Amino acid sequence: MNVHLHRHLTPHRISAEQALSRFRIALSMDGLILPSLGLDAPSLVTGQVLIELGRARPETVRRISDLLIAGIAVADR
Repeated sequence: MNVHLHRHLTPHRISAEQALSRFRIALSMDGLILPSLGLDAPSLVTGQVLIELGRARPETVRRISDLLIAGIAVADR
């Protein structure tokens, strides 16, 4: 990887890693784990690094949905 590209991608990767870590912590606070959670390869066009949420059991998705709905309801008060 050339130096210019590396310099361009580094902030995107750091941001994605921080977001991923925060999401893992939030999930773990309710005992949830998404085993295939991880970083996707950076876009060569934008440099953006996406977070791969992967697959989850329906019960896990329902629980995450419940937590999001409850959080949004509290935030709207």
